[in-house]
Amino acid sequence: MSDRNIKRCVLIAHGDMKDHLWHKAQIQESDFIVCADGGTRYALLMGIVPDIVLGDFDSLSPDVKAVLEGTDCQISSFPKEKDMTDTELALQCCLDQHPEEIVLMGTLGTRIDHSLANILLLFRVPDGVRVKVINEQNEIMLLKKKLAFSGAPGDLVSIIPLSYELKGVSTRGLKYMLRDDTIFLGTSRGVSNEMADSEAMIEIKEGIALVIKAWEKPRVLEFDQWDLNGMEKS
Repeated sequence: MSDRNIKRCVLIAHGDMKDHLWHKAQIQESDFIVCADGGTRYALLMGIVPDIVLGDFDSLSPDVKAVLEGTDCQISSFPKEKDMTDTELALQCCLDQHPEEIVLMGTLGTRIDHSLANILLLFRVPDGVRVKVINEQNEIMLLKKKLAFSGAPGDLVSIIPLSYELKGVSTRGLKYMLRDDTIFLGTSRGVSNEMADSEAMIEIKEGIALVIKAWEKPRVLEFDQWDLNGMEKS
């Protein structure tokens, strides 16, 4: 564990990341950066030297390893055959820092099995630690009892049950209000609501769900690929 007083960890994995500038804008200077294997290249393209890089390094090229030499980045190697993915190992590393918040990026992509497994890693995060999975078009959070979040009017918000039923679902700050309603697993009742204000809250009495804040179009910024040598220390 680091000696720093870490309030927020950012986990960067090797899934899809179309707009590096947008992702870099989500990272704060004081964040503790943990990269899962090939996610290291994304960090370097954003001009960030990670605090820790870990994994089996099946997707980390020699040129990226060479860039890390001489930096303060800690590298932890694991065998290819193991019981956890590199992303789960990276999440455990984040949890070991005891942060107040964890942000996962680069965790979604064309491998649906990896994407679903990475989303469900939200269950590993203890109560009291804020956590979300983000990309240019989505922000995914876990709802247990109560979830407050911010955004802008018109942002799409979906409630996806992970248990057979969500009982006592009530919302504030959404266009289509729910009052002590029930949403069943396998139905689309909670899909495509909208934020009516800049702040919203969802409460449930029983069950567990994903809350996905989404945008019709990716929040993509223009990006000219940066040279690996144009790094800055996070």
